[in-house]
Formats: sequence, C-alpha cells, structure tokens
Amino acid sequence: MREIGERLRRRHESITQCRVTVEGNRGDGAPYVVKIHLSVPGAQIHADSTYQNGAGHADVYLALRAAYASARGQLQDLQRDCKSSLLADARSAMRVAQGTEQRQQSKE
Repeated sequence: MREIGERLRRRHESITQCRVTVEGNRGDGAPYVVKIHLSVPGAQIHADSTYQNGAGHADVYLALRAAYASARGQLQDLQRDCKSSLLADARSAMRVAQGTEQRQQSKE
C-alpha cells in the first residue's frame, strides 16, 4: 500500500494526503475492495477497485492494482484539465496583450 501511495505521488507531486483502505477478510472468502482517497490542491480523488456491478476482487493484489489504475487515471484527467485551463488562460492573456498593443499602435 505504501508503494501505491509513492507511485501516485511520483505521478502528481502536489498530493497532500493519500489514504488506502482494504476491505475484505481472507478467512471468510469475502471479496476484497480497495479504496484510495487522495487530496490535491483544489480537488479530492476517490477511487476504488470494484467492478461496474459493485463486486469486489477475489485477489487482494488485483484489487490493489485496480484501485491504483483508477486513481492514476483520475490524476491524469485532473492534470490534463489543469493544463488545458492554463493554456486557455494563457491564450486569453495573449489576446488581451495583443489588443492593448494594437490600440497603442493605432494611437501613435
């Protein structure tokens, strides 16, 4: 579980909190469910290992991998959204700067 947290931190260095929980009991044959809760500035990520039908995994390692893959995907989506937002802000700032420059040139 610590390795999963470290691998996620390497993908997104601004993670402020990472909590991994494992539910299930090998003794009674209950399926395993792994939940990962991440905090990053401006967002919370909640990932788990359940299948679409809500069932858990029979193997705890498969459950860990599935939860990690879900959290990693959400982090990638968050990074992509942030980059596209920053790019849009930069383009908007460039348009404003160009408009100001054109107005100054027309006054001269």
